[in-house]
Amino acid sequence: MITEHVYEKWRTYNREYLEKCRRKYVAVTFSAGKDSSACLYLLHRVREEYGFDIGGFLYAFPKHRYTSEFREKLLPFWNNLGISIEYREAEEEDSILEETENPCRPCQDLRKKLLPEIFPHLSKPLEQVVIVSGHSLWDLAGYALDRFVAKHLASSTSYTESFSDDRLLEISQRFYPFLSMKEGYSVYRPMLFLNSQEIEQLCEEKSLPLLPIRCRYSHKRPKKLLGNYFESFGYQFEYERVLAFAKEHIKIAGLEEIQKISREEYLTKRF
Repeated sequence: MITEHVYEKWRTYNREYLEKCRRKYVAVTFSAGKDSSACLYLLHRVREEYGFDIGGFLYAFPKHRYTSEFREKLLPFWNNLGISIEYREAEEEDSILEETENPCRPCQDLRKKLLPEIFPHLSKPLEQVVIVSGHSLWDLAGYALDRFVAKHLASSTSYTESFSDDRLLEISQRFYPFLSMKEGYSVYRPMLFLNSQEIEQLCEEKSLPLLPIRCRYSHKRPKKLLGNYFESFGYQFEYERVLAFAKEHIKIAGLEEIQKISREEYLTKRF
């Protein structure tokens, strides 16, 4: 099966970081999209071997994507695998995404505001918590391409974040699979070694329950547009090459600088 090849590749690249998760609680920021669903499934497969607990944290926004019918399908699927999903209904209306330069930004900001709540919800010492996101290799390639064009080729853009130093710091930390933050907690991105095609194959073969409704704002989403571009040309990437390019050409921040960021700043602004 294709998924066994994907699983072995993922497991090989992540062995060093999975060891750091032993006897900890792995809190997966979960959207029920392809990347986060594959991420949760793969971590589930190795949790007994590496001896960690796991749970998912989902904020159901934008609302038009998260129907009650989908929730009734989603939660039992993961419960049957022994994974509890903390499912929180959004209070905000989708209208806040209208007329914005990048609709993803207010959506991401809402999730970041809720991130600090993971810790009191878990009632665990910081050093026992690993926060996981499902950012993939295509995300990194998209960040690198967008920043390179903004820095070296474009003179201006309507998407002002592309030129922002704050944005550079935000994307920089996503290039590193594992962060050991100064206040004791860790951040882990296990999917940085897989291409989108591999993730899609895994989701399909394992019949993972994915959001059935496409976001009505996705046509404005820079990451989605770049993903379509990569798919059209059949591009695949290797993590080491993308990381080397980002260090040389867009000058991403170093690991030490990122790991010094305070918990409040990191979780609410950078994650």
